[in-house]
Amino acid sequence: MNSSYGSDGMNTEKYHKVKIMNKKQTERAIRSNAFMDEQKISEDSYLVQMNPEQYINRLHFIEGDTDSAYWCISGNPNEDFTQQFNAVINDREFYNDNAKYYFPSIRGDVHDEKKILGLAIERQGVAMVALAPKNYMIETNYNGNSKIKLKGVNQKTNKITKAQIVDCINEGKITKCTNMRLGQKTHQMSQLSIEKNGITGIHDKMIVLENQSCCPYLFGLTASDYSYE
Repeated sequence: MNSSYGSDGMNTEKYHKVKIMNKKQTERAIRSNAFMDEQKISEDSYLVQMNPEQYINRLHFIEGDTDSAYWCISGNPNEDFTQQFNAVINDREFYNDNAKYYFPSIRGDVHDEKKILGLAIERQGVAMVALAPKNYMIETNYNGNSKIKLKGVNQKTNKITKAQIVDCINEGKITKCTNMRLGQKTHQMSQLSIEKNGITGIHDKMIVLENQSCCPYLFGLTASDYSYE
């Protein structure tokens, strides 16, 4: 009774979760939306302060197109990025009973991975930056390796880096790219060089609102017809 009274009467909004972590665990925790502060207490030990209230919102939609969606998951900072949804599942029993109908459950079975209405994990990593659908960069491990996707840009002939994408976001810098292709005219084959904007902050596939929200084109609607809170 006394324990229950103390717990119920305590204002939990004034308290935060504090853990002792090693350097690697601390680096993961810093990437979490719940991270608040850290203090080094020894050579490989850190006092890390987390805000448990922030764990309510642990899924963030980054970008998507017709058949794909990329999400940022604020998971368990003590596990690596392959943990998937393990730390954000509220009803474990329900998940265990139904996940097999949507997620791959048989390792190495392509038919299970590609089942109708199923969800397959195409790529995962530590962090992701997206300019628009099909234009993104994913850090695929903790060593700084990345996978860059730029639709319409031949990356074999154009060197694209993470820094160029970050500069586009922070400073609006546009990176020019050149694609080479073969063309035929009057029975004569020629090599054509086409210059285009490879990295740009301009998004013309959807209506972009003032808060950077993207809305679909609908007949008769303009940006002023959309509202947000």
